[in-house]
Order: sequence, then C-alpha cells, then structure tokens
Amino acid sequence: MMEPYKRPGIDDRPDYEKALSAEDKASVSRLAADPHRIAPESSVEQPTAQAARLTTEGTASVVAAARVDAAVPDYASSFLDMRDPMVAADGERPDAVQLSHLKWGFAVGSFLTAAPWGAVNLVGLPNQIARGAGFDRGLADPAATLRAVGLAPALSAMIILGAAWSLLFTPLVAALSDRTRVPAGRRTPWLVAGGVLSALVALALGAVTATVLVVILWTALQFTYAMLVAPLAAAVAERVPDKFRDETERWNAIGVIAGQAAGGVVGGLAIGFGAFNPFLCAAVMFAVAGVATVLVWPREPSSTEQPHVRFSWRDVFDAASLRLPRAAADATAGAARFRRLLLSRVCMTAAAAATGVYLWYVVRFAVYGDDPALTAAPMTLPAGVLIALLALATFAGTLLATTSAGAVTDKFAEGFGPWWRGSHAAVVCACVLYAIGLLAGLAIVTIGGERSLVVFSFVSGYAGGLYDVLVQPLVVDALPDPHAAGRYLRTYANARPFGLALGAGLGAGAVAVAPASFGYMAVFPAAIACVLIAAFFLRK
Repeated sequence: MMEPYKRPGIDDRPDYEKALSAEDKASVSRLAADPHRIAPESSVEQPTAQAARLTTEGTASVVAAARVDAAVPDYASSFLDMRDPMVAADGERPDAVQLSHLKWGFAVGSFLTAAPWGAVNLVGLPNQIARGAGFDRGLADPAATLRAVGLAPALSAMIILGAAWSLLFTPLVAALSDRTRVPAGRRTPWLVAGGVLSALVALALGAVTATVLVVILWTALQFTYAMLVAPLAAAVAERVPDKFRDETERWNAIGVIAGQAAGGVVGGLAIGFGAFNPFLCAAVMFAVAGVATVLVWPREPSSTEQPHVRFSWRDVFDAASLRLPRAAADATAGAARFRRLLLSRVCMTAAAAATGVYLWYVVRFAVYGDDPALTAAPMTLPAGVLIALLALATFAGTLLATTSAGAVTDKFAEGFGPWWRGSHAAVVCACVLYAIGLLAGLAIVTIGGERSLVVFSFVSGYAGGLYDVLVQPLVVDALPDPHAAGRYLRTYANARPFGLALGAGLGAGAVAVAPASFGYMAVFPAAIACVLIAAFFLRK
C-alpha cells in the first residue's frame, strides 16, 4: 500500500507542543517578546493623575468624597481592554490588606499635607507680614487698625508670587518624579524628602520677618510643598488598581477636607500662644506627612528598570498655562463651553481667595481691632479662637454639601423636571447662595457680633462644596476631546493658582480703593463681584 505523499517542511514538521519541553517553550516565548519597554505615561497628561491632583489641591475634593457620577474618561483604563482590573498600572496586584494600606496611606498623606499648608496660609504668613511691618499683634489699637490696610499689598504680592511658583513647580516636580529611577521607586523619595524639607523651611519662615528672607523661604516652601502634592496625586493613578480607585480617591478626598479644617483649627489656636507656634505645628505635620504615607503604603516597586525619557522644559511650561490643547481648535463649540467653565472656576476660586487670604486681617483688625472692652487682652487669642471656629463651620458646610448634594439635585429634578439635572441653572443657584453668604459676612462684620461669622463660613462652605459637586459633571461633558482628557484636566487644575492670584490682587485693590474706615471689609464686595462673574460664565 502506497503511503500518502508528505510535503517536505510542511507535513513532516514536528508538533512543537509535544516535541518541546517546558524550558524550550519558555525560551521561544522570550525570543518573541519585545525587549524594549514602553515608557509610562507622563503624570501631567494622565487623566486619573490630574483628577487626583484636583482632589489633592482641594478643587474637586468634595466631588470625590460625595461619590458624584462624573467619571473622567481614561482610554488607558483596564476596563476598556482585556487587562486585569485588579492589577495596578505599576504591575503590582495588591491583596486586601495592601489595598487597605493604600487607602489609609492616601488619607493620612492628604490630611497631613493639607493641614500644615492651611495653617501657614490662613494664619502664619499674614501674621508674619504684619510682624515685619511693625504692627503690634497683641493690643487693640484703632490707629493701628486704620494703618493695617497697608498690609494688603504686601500679602497680595506674596500670594501672587506663591501662585506663580506653584504653577511652575508642580509640573516640574511631576516630570522629575516620573523620571526617577531608584530602588525605592518613583514617588517614595520625593514624598519623604518633600516632607522633611517643608518642615525645615516652615521653621525658618516662622523665625524671620525680613522681606527678602520671607520671599526666598516662601518660594522654597512652594517647591517643597510641590514635592508632596505632585507625587501623591500621581501615585493614585499608578499604584491603585482600576477596580478600587473610586474608593481610594474618596478617602483621599476625605483626608483633604479634614486636613483643611484641621489646619485652620491648629493655626488659629496656636497663634494665640505665640507667632512662631503655627509654623512649629506646621513643621511637625510636614515632617510626618511624607514618612507616614510611605510607612502606611505597601512598599513601592523599584523603578531602576524604567526606560529613560528625556526631560523637556517645553512640556513643563505647557503644563503651567491655561492654554487649551491644539486639538481644541478642531472642536470650537466644545472648546468654547469648556473655556467658559474654566473661567467660571477661576472666578469662583478668586472669590474664595479674596476672603480666605485676608481672613486673618478681617478678624484681627476689622472684628477685634478697636474693641475697647478687650484692650487688656492679647488680641491674637480671641482672633485665633474665632479663626478655629470659622474653619470648623466651613468644614461642617462642606460636609453637608458632600452628603446632601445628590439628594438636593434629585429633589429639584423632581420639581422642575429632568432638564434640571446636569443643567447650568443648578450651578448658578449655588453661586447665588455663595453670594448670599458673603453678604451675610459683610453685614455681620459691619454690625458686630463676631460669633455670627460662623454663619458666613457655614454658608460659604456649603455653597462652595455644592458648586464643586454640580460643576464637575459639566466639565467632564464639555471636554472637547476625551482622548486628551488629561491635558484638559491639567489646564482646569491650573485655574486654582490663577484664581488665587486674581482673588489676592482684587482683594488688595478693593482695600486700597475703599475708605480707610471700611478697611478689610472691602474684600466681601470684591468676592461678591467675582461670584457674579463666575455665574455669568455659566450661561449656555
């Protein structure tokens, strides 16, 4: 019987599944693998990292804490392909215990980062500038109260300088952290060094009053603070698997909200016992922030095998501007809508800054400046206690907005119809409520009754949180190009330092233009004007 013809090299080829051993198969697989590793995406363009930055800096902390359905489009998410959503972007698969450590690590890190920063900005720096100008911070003096309006330009210049440096330092540190290749990982060295250096700079800042030294140390503190904020935000996208990211971001946001309130309380109570104490408390929290975060986290994997990426100053400067990506030119309608929301955010941040930056001067000089009943007591003690109460009232309002935003929106949607949900009218109402709180603050300071200022803080905290919750879905829907969501959110995050500088400048201008007897109460009309402009930009 004739055998069938066997085609050489085809029919007589061996079955590799049977002929090769397991070691041979592994060797073949290695030959087929691409030896060139793909460089990780830059954190300044990663959508999740920029969303975490919004949370860490306080712009969208209420949104994350309230679990608002405003997911940022991320086309690198494992949910869009066949990758395992239980594996993080750095290749690690954390177990249940490690996930718990990640969650608590971000909460502790954000709390210990936001608290000292709030104490320094709310109380420490304004009081240090007053000391440098020769104002007696302990006694009530009507003449000194009239002269205190001269402090506004100096404080405004410091805040504007800090905002400008933060615009540059945040993407700079993010880029340097992305390119760090050491056994300890990309983020751990920056967090530990940033916390320790921030503590040292804060101590030095509290010990000097000379203008040149304050400017130098304030600039250095902006850089060291960026060493904490930028790696912490980037680690959310890098170390947390997609499946558990929402829960981790929520705890990160809770840490930011609680830290901001704690900063006001600690700074207000500490300054009553000495001008250096707010900086001392801030230094302790700064020093612990980076170390505590790294200790609670699971050990970060080594980055020594990470591909080398060339550093580009152009990318850093592009990330430090309000300029939209070039792709926005192809979608003019969507870009115009996003730009209006961006300008609205700038104006709302300016409104908050106009009162927040000068709040210590409002309390110290407008509320307790010339009260004859308290001339024998150091004014920093009641003023500091009031600052602490205002911080707690703002925290209560923000907490109420976090828990009730969804219910409020649902009720209004039931009454006005489905068009209300996701409409600009809801955000405009939040702006109006914020303006009402500012009017209440102006009336209370003018008439008297300093304890009633907690009404202003509570209403502004609630309205500000409500604005954040309601505007975030509009921002996500208005992204002109979802594939470039990271770049657009980066620009949106830059609205905070721009708004901070604008609010500080407008507040100083309002104080300078207003009559001397009106003093720092002029910041309230300036803030109301910013809120109204923010509402105007929300028109469709």
